[in-house]
Formats: sequence, structure tokens, C-alpha cells
Amino acid sequence: MNKFIKVWLISFKASLLFFLPTISFAEQLISVQDRLDGLLAEAHESCEDDGGVLELSGDEVAKYDFDNDGSTDLTILNEHEYKCSSSASLFQGTAGAVIHLMTDVDYSYGYARHYEYMKAFNDVPTVLFHLHGSSCGEVGFVPCVSAISIYDGRFVK
Repeated sequence: MNKFIKVWLISFKASLLFFLPTISFAEQLISVQDRLDGLLAEAHESCEDDGGVLELSGDEVAKYDFDNDGSTDLTILNEHEYKCSSSASLFQGTAGAVIHLMTDVDYSYGYARHYEYMKAFNDVPTVLFHLHGSSCGEVGFVPCVSAISIYDGRFVK
């Protein structure tokens, strides 16, 4: 076997080892409503496991229609609105709470103290996040902001 073929085979096998874990653990695309229902069920279960009862404010889910066509383009689930009777800090702390962003083609989540949806620049759908200062290499009280835009249902960071 010539040297070129040996190098190519080794590179190919190495790339398979690199990509196989990504492929095998890639998250299955599920509907926004199914994901939302699952996340809310997990929250109820977590609170019950802690000996409490989950109370929802009614403001935990926000839906946005970017193009006014009557269909939801972005759904946000804000765990900051969860209240568990057994623990004030079960779902939130100094870093904020988990914010889930969902579209028909993408899903993302992370900790934030607050978020704000806006249309920036030339009507680009954008979500701003107020983060703990440590997310920006600072101490916790230092204001830190991050943003993502949404393009064709995908989150662009």
C-alpha cells in the first residue's frame, strides 16, 4: 500500500472517531410543543422530588411572531418564573435561571438573569441576555450582555 493511501486511511479513521460521538449523541428534533411540555413536566417532577409544589406564574412562556403571519416563530421558556414551594433557589440563583429558546428547527438554552426580545438593525429578530459578570470574565455584579439573532429559525451567536 502506498504512503498516500495509508495517510488517507489514518486521517479518515481519525475523522470518524471525531464525528461519531457527535452523530450518535445529536439531539433529535422534536416539536416545540412537545419540548415545552417535556420541560414543564420535568420542572414539576424536580419540584415534587424536592418535596414541593411547582407554581407557574403564567408568564413563563413567551411566543413571538416575527412576520405577523399568525404563526409562532420563537418560543421562550423562562425558568425564572418557576416557584417551587420547598426551595426558593431550585430553579434560579445569582447567575439567573435557565432560559430555553425554541423554534421549529433549533433549540438552545442557558443561564441568564433576564432576557429581552427585540428587532435590531434592519428588523433582525434578536434576543438580549443579561448575564452574571463571570460569563464575561468579570465579577458577578458587573453588567454583562450577550445577544443572539434568529435567521430562518436558527440561532446565530
